[in-house]
Amino acid sequence: MGLLDWLGWGHSVPTKLLGSSLLVCDNSTYRRAAPFLAALQQRFNNIALAFTDQQPDDNLPYPAWQLPSDMTQCIERIKKIQPQRLIFLGADERFMALLPATSSPISWINAQNTTLNDSTCRLITTAMPIDGLHRAQITGDPLSGITNLPAIQADTTICTRFKEQREGKRWLAYFAGTGESEEPLAYQLFNRAIRHQMGVMILAPQDAARYEPVYRDALKYRLQTIRHNRLSTSFVPIRTRVYYVEGSDIMTKLYACADFVIIGGTLHNDAQHQPDVITPMLYHKPVLVGPAHSNHPAVAAALAAGVARQGRDETELFNIMQQWIDDPASREQQAMQAQEWLLHQPGALNRVADLIP
Repeated sequence: MGLLDWLGWGHSVPTKLLGSSLLVCDNSTYRRAAPFLAALQQRFNNIALAFTDQQPDDNLPYPAWQLPSDMTQCIERIKKIQPQRLIFLGADERFMALLPATSSPISWINAQNTTLNDSTCRLITTAMPIDGLHRAQITGDPLSGITNLPAIQADTTICTRFKEQREGKRWLAYFAGTGESEEPLAYQLFNRAIRHQMGVMILAPQDAARYEPVYRDALKYRLQTIRHNRLSTSFVPIRTRVYYVEGSDIMTKLYACADFVIIGGTLHNDAQHQPDVITPMLYHKPVLVGPAHSNHPAVAAALAAGVARQGRDETELFNIMQQWIDDPASREQQAMQAQEWLLHQPGALNRVADLIP
C-alpha cells in the first residue's frame, strides 16, 4: 500500500496541490478566468485548482482536482492539502462549510452572500455594492476583461427623428450589431412584440459587407422599413416599423434613442464578432443578451452580477422584452444598476490580484 492510499487519498488528489494557493471555482468560471489565474500565478507561483463541478477534460496549465460531492470528504482533503492560501472565486454559499478546514488566509472573490460577514475570510470582494455585505471591498469583477471605458458623448439630437413615435407612445427596441444568422430571430421577436404593443425596431448589422444583403433579405417580412442613410424627411414616418442603420458612427449615436438594447453577437452561434454590452450601458440602456457566446468575459460578468438579462430562447427573450415594454420603471432600474456596476470594472483584475493575502 502506498503512502497516499494509507492516508485515504488514493489517486484522487495530485500531490502538487500540497501547500498550494488553492483556488475553488466551477468549470464555467474557470473557462473565463485565464488572465486572472495568470496574474495570480505570476504573484504566487503555486496556483492549483479545485473544481466544484466536473473538471475540464483538456490539459490544464495548473494542478487540478475535482471536489468530492460529500462535503465531509472535501473538508478532510483540504486539511491534508494544507493550502498556503484558499481562494473562492464566485463559489456559492454551501462551500462556506470548507472555511474551518484551514487556518491559512481565505479570500472570497465576487461574493454575493451576506452570510460571509460572519466568516473567517481575510478578504471579501464584490463586483458591485451588495446590500448587507458590509465586510466586502467593492473591487469590480476580475474576470470582466474590462480595462478601461470608452469616452462617450451622448447627443440626443438625432432622437428627434423619432418624434412621431414618441408622441404615439411607441417603444424603440435596438438590435445593435447583429451578426450572421441573427436577423431572422430579431424579426421574429419584433413581430411578436408589435402584436403586444406597437413599436419600432432599430436594426444595425455589425459587418458592412452584410448591410445590403441583410436589407434585401428583410424585404420578405413586408414591414415598412426606412434606411437611415436614405431618410429624406426630418422625422421618421409614423407607419415605420423598422429603422435600418448602416455605419458604426450612427450605430453608436442611436443608443441614446433606444428604450432597450438587444445585443448582437449573442443571438446565434454563427455570429463571430465580439458582443458589446459596455457601450449601451454607458448610454444608460438596459441590455438583453441571447443564448449564444455568453462566455464572453464582459457578457458573463454582467450576467453573473445580474446587470444584464438573458433569454435562452425566443420565448424567454420575448418575455423580457414584453416586461420592459409594459414597465418602463423596471428597465430604468436595470439600466441604473448596470451603469453602477460598469463604473467599478476597469482595472479590477490587477486590483483584486494585489489584494489577496
